[in-house]
Amino acid sequence: MSVSAKKILSTKIAFFALLILLALAANVKYKQWKNQKAIDSEKDRLIRQTRQMENSNTELKNSLSYLNSESYKERVAKEQLNLKKSDEIVFGFSGPLSAPENSASSNGKNSKSNTEKWLEYFTQR
Repeated sequence: MSVSAKKILSTKIAFFALLILLALAANVKYKQWKNQKAIDSEKDRLIRQTRQMENSNTELKNSLSYLNSESYKERVAKEQLNLKKSDEIVFGFSGPLSAPENSASSNGKNSKSNTEKWLEYFTQR
């Protein structure tokens, strides 16, 4: 073989060798990019989860502080234990509340005007 044929052959071999190395480097870079994308996705998911847990933790702290407050303890004592403060006056009502018999909303039968009702009230006595 001549010197120019050897040069061409070695140039083609070198070119293909470089092409193969470039393909291998691109493959490695692609795998790194794919792994980095997965890591970023996991990082974003964990950040969202952290924010969610912080919000939940804040709500629980607020609930706990309310449950430990004096106003809550006082309300529970009044409602569930029927206790009262020493300076309080408590009125108790028993039985269901019912509307008066003469009310227009109870039966809808009373269609008199307000003036007629007043005249009737004063004339019956």
